[in-house]
This record gives sequence, structure tokens and C-alpha cells, in this order.
Amino acid sequence: MQNSGNIMTRANTFLLCSFFIIILLSCQEEQGNFTSVSQDNVYIFGIWKAPTRKITRETIEDVSASIQAQHESQSSHTSVQDKKTQQDGAAEDAYNTLPYLTTAAPETLLPKDGQVTDWVRVRKPTTYNPETLYKDRFVPPETIEIYRNYGIQRQAAVEYQSSKHGSIPYILFEIFDMGTPENAFGIFSVNSYPQPKYEWVGCKAIISGKYLWFWKGKYFIQIEGYGIATPIREAMIALAKVTAKNIQDPPQKIPLLQLLPQYIHGSEKLFTTNLTLHQVCKGTPGIIPLLTDGTIGVLAQYKNTRSKKAANPYTVFLIRFPTVDAAQLAYTQYRDALSAVDLPFKTDSQNGAILIDEQFGEP
Repeated sequence: MQNSGNIMTRANTFLLCSFFIIILLSCQEEQGNFTSVSQDNVYIFGIWKAPTRKITRETIEDVSASIQAQHESQSSHTSVQDKKTQQDGAAEDAYNTLPYLTTAAPETLLPKDGQVTDWVRVRKPTTYNPETLYKDRFVPPETIEIYRNYGIQRQAAVEYQSSKHGSIPYILFEIFDMGTPENAFGIFSVNSYPQPKYEWVGCKAIISGKYLWFWKGKYFIQIEGYGIATPIREAMIALAKVTAKNIQDPPQKIPLLQLLPQYIHGSEKLFTTNLTLHQVCKGTPGIIPLLTDGTIGVLAQYKNTRSKKAANPYTVFLIRFPTVDAAQLAYTQYRDALSAVDLPFKTDSQNGAILIDEQFGEP
């Protein structure tokens, strides 16, 4: 009987140890900090700070499927001759920027005196080009550089005052011609944040503190209130609606963002250089893809819905290069840079993507 009891005790101990091993392995799966990257056609895409291998793998597969679906859709609208040219490798799918209707100079789109009750311009609007931007008032140099990196063409600014508030200007209205709708959205996304408060002004405008921002067509609009009183806030919204109406373009979506899985609303960003990538994503890893002329990228944040303990979101990114060769070169350079770091590195057997766990590189 004693031997039988010992056998049962050892069996229970074995089962208990097996149970804890399974739990430990499960926890290890949840405690990663994974970076994964892949390349398909003109795209490099991947994930930063993913909490599990499963999320990493599923995300890579989702984006890859979206790219393939897009490519098949484009191919179905391509002529036989164009298809043969593509098969011969002599042509690439060109990225076409979004169309826009309104081409007016920014200063002509500003609200005129009396279009919003009691609010009039303090003086004539001032205008600037990329070289003279903010020459007459202090703005951090890095902010000016961001506008230039996003392709600013022209800017106009004017202050407004109301007789109800005396002769002091209380609102600064700025409108930027960014050259393309993508650039306008890009500079707008610098100021965006997850789950923002929106105001409908012909398109969605973010209201945060003393600022109101929106983009429409190729224009980015920034309105600053010098006070926080309700009448000033209401006037900012009313002025925004006037300019939104003056811009004839309908609200648009960025095509590249349609290739990403459903993300946290307001977290979506667009970038065209490594400088703007760092600006819109403060938590980028130390090693990132090298962007070249003609590239355009998007990213967005995601929550780990499988774990209630996961506090920090992870990031999914997609970068489009001007040619397949450029994408392959950038991918090779990125892969080599990642593999040179003393971190666990491997290629995912299911989708061929690079996979590293950066938690081992954290102090």
C-alpha cells in the first residue's frame, strides 16, 4: 500500500509539473516583443512590438493577403500587352497620388469678414513658401522641417477678432497647400492620436485643447484659439466649416491604409521619409527600413485583445517603394541590419518573414 501511495504521489507530482510547464510556455508566448518584416512586390511590411508569435504571424498573413488581392484586382483591369510587359519585368505598378479638385491659393480659401457672425480679420493674410515659413514668429526648427519633409508648397495665415471680445485677436487661422492629399493627411496625422474627439466640418476635424485640425483635398488646416471660452471654440468650428466648404474636394481615404487590418481609430499615420516616420511614431525600434525618394508608408496601432494585461499597443507598418528592385534592396538591407544585432533571429517557416524577439535586447 505504501508503494502504491508513492506511485500516486509521483504521478500527481509529474502531472503538476507538466501543468506548470504548459503554463510557463504559454506565458513565455505572451511575453515577447516581436519584430517581423516581409517583402512582396513593391512593398515592405511588418510589425513592431508584437506581444506573441501568433499575432505576428497572423498580421503578416493578413497584410500579404491584402496586397495579393489588390494585385489581382489591378491585374484584372490591365491589358494583355501591359501584362506581358509586367511579366518581362520591364515595368512597375506606379503609385498614383489621390486626385484633387481645388487648386486655389490658400489665402483665397480663408473665411472673409462677416462669414462668421462678428468675426473679422485683424489684418490682411500673410503668405509663406517653404523657404520663408514662420520667418516672422518663433516655431521650433524641427516643426518647420517636418512641413518641408511633407512637401509644403504655400501657407497663408490670418488672425480673427470679434467686437464682442474687444479689439484683441483670439483666433489664428492657418491653411497649408501640401501639394497632394497624401501629404495633407501626413501632416494631419502628425497631430492625430488614438480615439480623438472629432467635429464634423465637411470632413472630420480633431479638436484638442486650444487647437482644431483637419485636412481636405491637398490642404491642411490648423486653427488655434488664444482662449478657451466657449464662444471662441464655437467660432473656430464655424470658421473651419467656411473653409471646408470652399474646398470642393470630397472626404477621401488613403488607399495604402486599406491594406492594413482594422486598427485603433485615430492611430493611423502616413510618412514619406525616415524623419517623418520618427515624427509620427515615437516608439520606433532602433533599426527601421531605409526610405528612399518616391517611397510612401503608413502605420497604425493595435491592441492585444487576447490579453487583458497587455497595456502597450503594437504597430503594423507598410511601405511602398517606387520599384520592386528598390523594395528588394531596402528589405535586404533591413534584414542584414536586424540579423547583425545580437538577438534571436530566424525566418518564419510558414510565411518566410524575418522574426526576432527584441525583449532579449532590453536592459
